[in-house]
Amino acid sequence: MTAKFKDLEQLLLVESECGNEREFSEYCAKLLEKYTEPENISIDRLNNVIAYIGDRSKKKIMLTAHMDELSLMVTGITDEGFLRVYRVGGVDRRTLLSAEVTVAGLNGIVCSTPPHLLKPGEANKVPDYKDLYIDLGLKAEEVKKKVKIGDRVRINAPVTELLGGRFASKALDNKLCCFAILTALKKLKKLIDHKELDCCIVVLFASEEEVGSRGATVGTYGIAPEEAIVLDVTFAKQADAPGFGLGEGAVIEFSSFFDRKLMKAIDKAAKDNKIKHQYEATGAAYGTDADTVTLIGDGVKTGLISVPIRYMHTPVETADMEDVESAADILAAYIRTYEIGVEE
Repeated sequence: MTAKFKDLEQLLLVESECGNEREFSEYCAKLLEKYTEPENISIDRLNNVIAYIGDRSKKKIMLTAHMDELSLMVTGITDEGFLRVYRVGGVDRRTLLSAEVTVAGLNGIVCSTPPHLLKPGEANKVPDYKDLYIDLGLKAEEVKKKVKIGDRVRINAPVTELLGGRFASKALDNKLCCFAILTALKKLKKLIDHKELDCCIVVLFASEEEVGSRGATVGTYGIAPEEAIVLDVTFAKQADAPGFGLGEGAVIEFSSFFDRKLMKAIDKAAKDNKIKHQYEATGAAYGTDADTVTLIGDGVKTGLISVPIRYMHTPVETADMEDVESAADILAAYIRTYEIGVEE
């Protein structure tokens, strides 16, 4: 298996709060130097990472995944020194009570009212953001010296290796797919090194997806690719909800939003190379960067491959390395064979 847990773990430990992705961008830019010269890699004003791999005069195929993770933002400081917060992206409020966080380099916790002190009926309610506070353990005057309105709140969570090739972490949505793209490049390295690519691969690690696909919009406009393959996560089957099987392969998506010929070619590459995969089809938008990428400029032929995860938008998102490997294998297989194409 090309995808290694230790490599993924290193990626997950680099923070990338939505709108504050610079640290992660710089980390990924360094990783991409294995596949192209530094002058072919850039970080734009929105913190997007863009890397051109291969001859730029050839057809540009963009491989993209968003890299931003969910976080909170300080919106106020009480007279007692507690922080008020609001979400940046679709944070699941149910997971916040008693969570460990970091604000302006300071450790803190999200306050939780003891069950003994709850009023009748409150035990079954999830607090609104107006009722959530962070405790830094400092006196009010110290808090006001160290923390400012607008500071980001990182939700702290370990990367946990589970049994059977599975693992849990925050931000698998969507650093997991950034890792899948890096793994695909590793599989294509000989082709890249020998300058035998029949296309120009353009990697876009996009910022700010969780607040409206802002990075993907700007990045795609500048790249103007002929084709784009977007990677994002989808729902995996869990004890209390339906979904796709963990370890059963990446999900090839068919939608009225996506280019049918491209998706059939991706499907053919997976089948011809006997790569484990699953399918989903819908007539609606998916709520990923793929919905936006297809509309940029004169239009971009766009496809979507999804990696199943459990417990989405929590600090314990759970995935299977087999599905990451599957996504990387499908990308690599398509890049090797895309010119063959398929009939409508």
